[in-house]
Amino acid sequence: MEIFISTIILLVAAALAISLQNQFFKTVSVNYISLILGLILAIIPITDQYVEHFNSEVFMIMIVAPLLFFEGQQTSLHNVLRSWKAIVDLTVIMITLATVIAGFSLKFLLAFSLPLSFILAAISTPTDATAMASVTHGLKLPKRVAYFLKNESLFNDASGIILLNMATSWYISKNLNLGNTLSSFLISALGGIIFGFISGTITVFIRQKIIRVNFNYTSNGNVAIQLFYLLTPIVFYFLAEELKVSGIIAVVVMGLIYNAEAQRSQLINAKIIYDSKIITNWLTDILNGIVFIILGIIIVRTVKEDIPNIQTLEALAAGVILYLVNVLVRYVYTAYLGKKRVHINRKEAWIFAFGGVHGAVTFALAYTLAEASINPADFHLILVSETVLILLSMIVPTILFKFMLTPAKADRDQETEIKRIRSEMVAYALKQLDQIYLPKRLRKQLNFDLHAQINETSMRDFLREMKYTVKQRNLSPDELEFRDEVYRYAFRQERNYLGQIAQQENEYRAVFRKLYREILTAEILFLNADNRD
Repeated sequence: MEIFISTIILLVAAALAISLQNQFFKTVSVNYISLILGLILAIIPITDQYVEHFNSEVFMIMIVAPLLFFEGQQTSLHNVLRSWKAIVDLTVIMITLATVIAGFSLKFLLAFSLPLSFILAAISTPTDATAMASVTHGLKLPKRVAYFLKNESLFNDASGIILLNMATSWYISKNLNLGNTLSSFLISALGGIIFGFISGTITVFIRQKIIRVNFNYTSNGNVAIQLFYLLTPIVFYFLAEELKVSGIIAVVVMGLIYNAEAQRSQLINAKIIYDSKIITNWLTDILNGIVFIILGIIIVRTVKEDIPNIQTLEALAAGVILYLVNVLVRYVYTAYLGKKRVHINRKEAWIFAFGGVHGAVTFALAYTLAEASINPADFHLILVSETVLILLSMIVPTILFKFMLTPAKADRDQETEIKRIRSEMVAYALKQLDQIYLPKRLRKQLNFDLHAQINETSMRDFLREMKYTVKQRNLSPDELEFRDEVYRYAFRQERNYLGQIAQQENEYRAVFRKLYREILTAEILFLNADNRD
């Protein structure tokens, strides 16, 4: 029951964050709103007690694995294969270098033991693509920098986990085994790639086979396919971890293969592909929100449990050192050491350096130590240090990027343009409809629906139409067919209008695509309204 209540609270909070951002805070990233809601939930005693304590394994398998799988689906396998050397540079060599330098920095500056220093350093290396979106909201990120930041966040979690396992083993056994660490890394990384490739290929083959055998798929069959799709990252992450290979790399590779499948199967069964994309987008938004809500809750709980003393100051200093070392290593490596593979200039190298934002995955790695034989005082120091690191990695680029990056097209300007074009589009369709005969009842309904497209109907209008609809008899099959034909004609006129002016206003190409998608979606929804398929 506790898990059920906790899940409901997180889901409601995530939905509320999305609604608040859409309605009132459009210039603020939804991730920050989710973070604030998480802070509020943890501060209020009655809600804090109903949210379960953080479990790193559940978080990784139920949230991180699906998010990375979905993120992999948005990434071209061809591009990853083409730049695999640069990806290895950023996710293995640079990560290892950052861990070594950060570890020795903590040792010499704060006199921490080397094993503890390397635990802190290893946890601080993985970055979070979700958190990155928060600091670049409303800004244009250079394409090449965005490409490497995205690929880095997809693959560097595995490196961080392996380095953390090495440091934890060193801490517990007081013995460092580099040979064992290297072999573990190779087995985990390569095993994850192989397992993900084989699993992805098999599941894609099965899905394609089912679709072809049942070409005219029923709605029930579609549900089965989508359920299989949703369970894929969870099941195969678990299986990979059971085989002692990287579950993170496995689900990312599977996502890349699904991307290749989607590119060549759009029309085999368009409904299944379309539904998969809708589900992916919906779940990504919800899971992203939950990530930052959890992050806010953990931050408050960590602060509550902290009793200010000398160790608190050491933890704060460690968090600052970890952040500075990571930023400097990222800059030096991309600007100088790895420049031959990354190919970005010095300004872009600074953007890449500050773009290494940390999020809830960092906390997940820290909490994996809860069941290890870590001294409670050291464990608390780790949590506080990583909290400081996460906050710095989000706050600093949020401020600096306002000066370093070019603002994207203002949301307000784009909204004004969308509103104008949408109004003209509807007016054009209504004008064309005036030239044909329509029964009074159908014309009244059509006028209401088209004006609803531009939000020119009030609640009173809606209630009046609803009352009128309830009182009217059902349409006959012939009348339904005629109505559908009229609506298809109206939607066709709207698309024609967009096609006529799209060539004239290239600046708002994205606006036309958005409106075109809205029309197609409206047509699909309306024509399926009577469930006659």
